[in-house]
Amino acid sequence: MLDLDFEHLKNIKTNYFKHLFIAMKFNFIALLVVITGTIHAFFPFVFAFTPYILAKKITDGTEKHFKTESDDP
Repeated sequence: MLDLDFEHLKNIKTNYFKHLFIAMKFNFIALLVVITGTIHAFFPFVFAFTPYILAKKITDGTEKHFKTESDDP
């Protein structure tokens, strides 16, 4: 699925480099979710809640850093 939004940076009120840094940070966390989640799938006693905690960091972080224009009162 192709999702194009040429107003994305404007809508979330950020610039290219801030977006790049934060997006790459979240991508790295997502990679850790995949790694720890895969290990947890085979060994349920390892990383019992780590994938959930890491995924929540991504969700909480995007909500904190990127407000859209529709979020303004």
